[in-house]
Amino acid sequence: MDIFINHFWEWAILLLFIGGAIYTMKIIGEEKSTFKDESYEVRFGKLSLMIPNWWTIVKESPTDIRFERTDTRYDWHAIFSYFPDHENKSMPDLLEEKLNLEKIEFDMDVTFETDSRVLFRDSEIQEYFQEIIRVEGKASQNVVDRIYYDIYMMRALNGQGYFIFESWSSVLNGLVEGPYFEEGLSELSFIRES
Repeated sequence: MDIFINHFWEWAILLLFIGGAIYTMKIIGEEKSTFKDESYEVRFGKLSLMIPNWWTIVKESPTDIRFERTDTRYDWHAIFSYFPDHENKSMPDLLEEKLNLEKIEFDMDVTFETDSRVLFRDSEIQEYFQEIIRVEGKASQNVVDRIYYDIYMMRALNGQGYFIFESWSSVLNGLVEGPYFEEGLSELSFIRES
């Protein structure tokens, strides 16, 4: 009992820390079950994106949207971009340029996926995006910064423009927001004009 009394503040801080961790796990667990109910639509050109309500738009233009979690201190953000011209470059070449520009080098065990159309639930979207590259996994940025990076590059075979949808985070936070990034992309659809 003397140990407890002598170290009261240390025990109090430890219990508060454990309580905070349990509360955070509970909130994150509830997010998974409420994603669809608590999503909102964001229009991006002709596309409709379903976005979790805890993602905040921090930058928006006709060609890109940046989302962050402003309710936490997560080291995470997502960027949805449209480029009107691919300059007759192949998707692998565009991906290589993007990775070089951002100074990102994926770990050796990361695989490059060349057909992720199964991700999309909307059959019209599956048919429209005929050329898709997806890479997801741990990487290094600027040689020393460890990140978790998920990138989708997509274009129609007859289209001049292409899309890049990307999620950046620290390694641990990628496991938290990554499933919502994928879920948001799976709900991608065209805006139906009435």
